[in-house]
Formats: sequence, C-alpha cells, structure tokens
Amino acid sequence: MHTIVVPLDGSELSAQVLPYVRMLAPLLGAKVHLLRVIQETHVSGSESWAQVLMSVYGVPESEALQRNHYEESMDALRQRVQAYLHAQAQALEDAGLDVTNEVRWGSPAEVIVEVAARYAPGALIAMATHGYSGLRRWALGSVADKVIHATTVPVLVVRGQAQPIVRPPRRILTPLDGSGLARQALPLASEIARAAHAELILLRAVVPLLEAYVGAPMLGRPIAENNEALGALREYALENLKAEAASLRAEVPRVTTQVMIGYPAEVIVDEAREMEVDLIVMATHGYSGLRRWALGSVADKVLHATTTPLILVRVSE
Repeated sequence: MHTIVVPLDGSELSAQVLPYVRMLAPLLGAKVHLLRVIQETHVSGSESWAQVLMSVYGVPESEALQRNHYEESMDALRQRVQAYLHAQAQALEDAGLDVTNEVRWGSPAEVIVEVAARYAPGALIAMATHGYSGLRRWALGSVADKVIHATTVPVLVVRGQAQPIVRPPRRILTPLDGSGLARQALPLASEIARAAHAELILLRAVVPLLEAYVGAPMLGRPIAENNEALGALREYALENLKAEAASLRAEVPRVTTQVMIGYPAEVIVDEAREMEVDLIVMATHGYSGLRRWALGSVADKVLHATTTPLILVRVSE
C-alpha cells in the first residue's frame, strides 16, 4: 500500500476519517492524498447582486456580467476549498505524514474512483459514511456506497461518530468462507496486523440447518442426526481455518481462529462487537443493481450494520 486517497467535502462527517488515516498511513508506509470534488450545484444556487437587481428592479444582467459572476464564484469557492485542504494537510504533515492534495470538478463518486485508479495498485480509499440503511439510504444516495461498488481498490469505511477513539488495531477480524475469493482479503489484513503487532482473527460462519429453527425433521432424518451433521461441518470449517492460520504465522505471529453457527453477516457483526475488534478486513464481489440484491452481499450487509471500521477488498474473479 503506497497511497491513501481521502475524499473530503468540508463537513465534520467526512473529516472523521482523518484520525484513522493518521493511524494507518505510518503502518502501511503510505502517503496521503486529500481530494475535494466540487459539483456545479455548489455554486449554481447562489445569487449575484446583478440577479437581485434583475428580480427587484427589472434591470437585466448581461451575458458578460453573468460570466464574470460565475468566474468570481468559482475563484472564491476554489480559494475556500484550497484553504480547507491546506489546513487538513498541514495537520497531517505535523504528524509526520507525506501529504498531497487535489481539487477536482465533477461527480464525487466518479472522480473518487478515477483518482484512486490513478494510484492503483497499492491504493486505499478512506472515507466516512453516515451508515443509513433501507429506504433512507436509497433516497439520500450514499457516495461511499457508490464508490464501494465501482472501485477496484480497497476501501476503508468508518461510521461517523461524535468523538471517535482511534488507536492502532489490537484485533483484526477477517471473515472467510472456504473460497479463494474470500482469501483475497488476507494479504492486506496480514500486512496491517504485522505492522501493528495485532492479533489476526480468522472467522468462519457455518449456516444452521433449517430444522434447527422449525424444530422438525427434514427429509426424513431425525433432528439428532442433523445436529450431528452440523457439528461435523463446524469441525471441518475449524480444521480449514487452523490450516490457514498455520500458513500465516510465518508473517503474523498472532493468528487465532473462530467458527460460529449462524448467518454470516450477523455472525461477523456480532463477533466483532463481542471480541472488541478494532478493524474488519473482508472481501467483497462489488456487485451492484439487481444482481447485488438477487445474490445478497454479506459485505454489503456488514457495511450497513457494523460500527466497527471496515476495509472492503474487491476480489478478482
């Protein structure tokens, strides 16, 4: 990892990712690139004095005057944005980080993805999110959500909160499901764990059989036999995790394993909270639209349910 791209919009919410960036950049040996994206709507809603004259006295505003007003508004906005980015960059530089900054025009999600791609491979996007879910999420539209489902670089997402307590991670959780796709989150998780001297927890969820909930035999088999089969699946998953952990200990000395019965997203969120995990690093396929909802994305559910900082790694199929 060599560059952390940090989109900021001037709000307190977006700036809440900065303490995490200040903590992660030295661990990853990465420089920081602050990005501010300006949309036309930032200035189109303001009225010039000439527009006021037109509405009150009927004095027309010439095309040249309109153009001058627009250019003045752009210059003033650009100066404010540059001053804001400079102040944020200075604070990070005072902490010993290598920082650059950039102002771009356009659609925030599209520009963020484009800039991150410029630094790929080896880039990480870090951003805060309000964490809305359900109808409110889709009504408001989330830049973070759009970025996650469009970019190919890892994304750190932190839930906005009033006074975040940020420290180097002591426990890092990586969910696995036995597939090669899920394992693609391990290199980044291992890198952070090694640099932070943190414990890396490998977690596997074994989905319970239906009869465990309805209390009735399934396919003519007694409940006891099905519970035995579920136990066998758990043991098999645990052995796989132990083998994975053994292969990682050459790089990360503290690797532990955990297998729980339950649905993956619920297990990940609950275990992260119960074990006081500082960071979740997991793979995501990044599907969007109808395919996303048809398949159901564990990563998407975790993203909108957990309060633990989360790094999503787009898998390569």
